[in-house]
Amino acid sequence: MTGIPYSTLNLWAKNGLVQPSIATGMGSGSERIYSFSDLIALKLAFELRKAGVTTGSLKKIVQFVRENERVGQPLAEARLVVSGRDVLLVRNREQLVSALSKPGQSCLSFVVDIPRTLGELKEIADTTGAFATAFVGPDQASKLPPKRVAQIPYIERKRMRR
Repeated sequence: MTGIPYSTLNLWAKNGLVQPSIATGMGSGSERIYSFSDLIALKLAFELRKAGVTTGSLKKIVQFVRENERVGQPLAEARLVVSGRDVLLVRNREQLVSALSKPGQSCLSFVVDIPRTLGELKEIADTTGAFATAFVGPDQASKLPPKRVAQIPYIERKRMRR
């Protein structure tokens, strides 16, 4: 179901990274039985490994999330994002925290919706018959004539030729 090789499942179960919560498998010939939550944890761990996160780093992430977020199953319950060489814990819509490189360090988090922003700029350009040609600093914007700076602060605008 998860696409994880048996040898990896075996290793993770033995070293405690992701253990089956229904039946742990006692000796040769017995089966491990994983819950749905375990499958989510396994799949996330596998995806993190494919993204370059080492097994040792996975253990650090699990430990950090378990200790700081009071989460029973960190890989099944936490929202994690791989960012370069770090793995970030998503606490809420505004807060990302390093869980690996600098555990506990907040990260600047914002998402720029490029298509929406370009659409807004196009709408303003169509409405006013102008387009942006350069960015200007706040000190320079106050020196520009009012017709040259419309609703977009700090953007110098010029008339479009039709």
